[in-house]
Amino acid sequence: MKKIILTISISIFIPVITYANTIESISGKVAKFFGETMMVLLFSAALAMFLWGIVDFIRNADNSEAREKGKKRMLWGIVALFAMVAFLGLTGIFTNTFFGGDPILPQLYE
Repeated sequence: MKKIILTISISIFIPVITYANTIESISGKVAKFFGETMMVLLFSAALAMFLWGIVDFIRNADNSEAREKGKKRMLWGIVALFAMVAFLGLTGIFTNTFFGGDPILPQLYE
């Protein structure tokens, strides 16, 4: 167990030592990667889930069991979209309040 913790600690701090980076710059890079890359993918997946639920709901208008499945997909798509928008709002507020900078918002192009 100690070897695993030591290995993880070394792998985290090697970039700090070798490139003279600070923990703040590394955490900024991780946040930027998550904010710019992963959020776009997660938004796309949640929107696809919502749209898939709409298609299932409309396509299976005569089958109540399939309509319920479509309703569940729509509901979870909306919940995921709401959670991501709330996350972006909170991180924007915290970034502006504590660091005085602009929040990292997902963008498809620059």
